[in-house]
Amino acid sequence: MTVARTLLGNGVAVVTEQVSWLRSSTVGIWVPVGSRAETPADSGIAHFIEHMLFKGTPRRRAVDISRAIESVGGMMNAYTSREYTYFFAKSMEKDFPLLVDLLTDIYRNSLFEEAELDREKGVILQEILMVDDTPEEYLHDYFNAAYWGGHPLGLPVQGASESVERFDRRRVMGYFNDRFRRKGIVVTAVGNLPHPAVAEAFERALSSLPLGEPLVPAPPTAPVHGAFLKRRPLEQVHVCLGAPGVSRRSERVYAMDVLNAILGGSSSSRLFQQIREERGLAYSVGSSLSAYADAGILEIYAGTGRANAAEVLSVAGEVVDALQQGGVTDEEVTLGKELIKGNTLLSLESTGYRMSFLAMNEMFLSRLEPPEAILDRVDAVTPEEVRALAAEVLRRDRFTLAAVGDLPDAGLSF
Repeated sequence: MTVARTLLGNGVAVVTEQVSWLRSSTVGIWVPVGSRAETPADSGIAHFIEHMLFKGTPRRRAVDISRAIESVGGMMNAYTSREYTYFFAKSMEKDFPLLVDLLTDIYRNSLFEEAELDREKGVILQEILMVDDTPEEYLHDYFNAAYWGGHPLGLPVQGASESVERFDRRRVMGYFNDRFRRKGIVVTAVGNLPHPAVAEAFERALSSLPLGEPLVPAPPTAPVHGAFLKRRPLEQVHVCLGAPGVSRRSERVYAMDVLNAILGGSSSSRLFQQIREERGLAYSVGSSLSAYADAGILEIYAGTGRANAAEVLSVAGEVVDALQQGGVTDEEVTLGKELIKGNTLLSLESTGYRMSFLAMNEMFLSRLEPPEAILDRVDAVTPEEVRALAAEVLRRDRFTLAAVGDLPDAGLSF
């Protein structure tokens, strides 16, 4: 397995991993623009553009794009996050030229026709309603809006109904031609593909595209602390606790992964064992990490009945306090490391994971290495690093609480 990189004349980076035993090819174009680059008036526009890239070019109608990739047994998809948008295609190795043609066609030549735009607007408005009807997703957006205050990191990726309804062709194309045509674009390819052949194909397809200067995102503001509670007619109370973590560029990011595994990132974690297994207070409980270029969040989530909500928060507080006060054991660190390494090895069987790893390294870390390097970085984490991180991150006064649902009359606190 060989990782290689070529920088095209206009600034597009082409990064590949040649894996000799693969019969498929997975290729993606990554644009470092997501909801973080938006304003409330434009909220959801990057996600809207992601949808519109599949709606037709001068050479292909929307149905032609679908038929082209499905005629070779392949698939195409796309995703928008807070910091980037990407679209990708996967097929057998022999169909690599088709992948290049399809991806570069929709990126360079999408029409953004008004009729297609109006239809897709209806689809996305339904997606927003779907999120509103899903308590965990609604809570996540509610928490982020509260935690980040007015910073764009708090905007929902899918946007708000009020902003999406105002999108028209002029606004969408103007945003696309500005924000999606800047330096920092990354092309990734994973498969049994020689790097020179991939670089040459994208040199022909993209090198003539003029790109502006990279977009510099606004630095994150200090998080807003406090309790944010919203009553909704739900069967449960859904609670989220969040505190500053580490950025994806931090040298402590893998120690943070281990701490998360110990706290609530697995079924053997303290939160899962204490809240679900020992007390039966919740079905869904755990912790997760969100890492951005210059910030990070550690989140604790639980869904429970109205009568149990205060106790769930109390037990979570006890778990957090015990770890913060030096309670992380060497055994837990070893178990957490093995869990992460095992999950990574399973993920490495996915070309999509390998493709994403290359893109994240290029966009945020300026690092060229095979995905297997994760295993060595996790192995290097020490118990002392994890305990030091726990002492810093898991202080109660750093947490923000958000809760949605059938709230108890006495309210909730942490």
